[in-house]
Amino acid sequence: MADKPDKVEQVEPGKLTVSDTGLARFIVFEAAPSFGNSDGVVNITLAAIRHLLKDGALASDAVAVAYLKCSVAAAIELRDAIDSALLLGAKTERPN
Repeated sequence: MADKPDKVEQVEPGKLTVSDTGLARFIVFEAAPSFGNSDGVVNITLAAIRHLLKDGALASDAVAVAYLKCSVAAAIELRDAIDSALLLGAKTERPN
């Protein structure tokens, strides 16, 4: 019986060139409150918190600002990019 590897080997993607047409939007969000996977399509809802005056009183609510839909491979690439960005922003400890 052949051994099954615990982890599937990742193949490095080729280098990608990305140009900017000026149409790409900035998406600002505070939460990713819902997510799912349907037949290999990853779905994530991004939400922003609004603070508004309603009848003179402060009211807050959350509204969807974007729906991410992508393949599993694209989701893994996004997760890796987020992990790498978080590492770049992590404070490094200095030895005494």
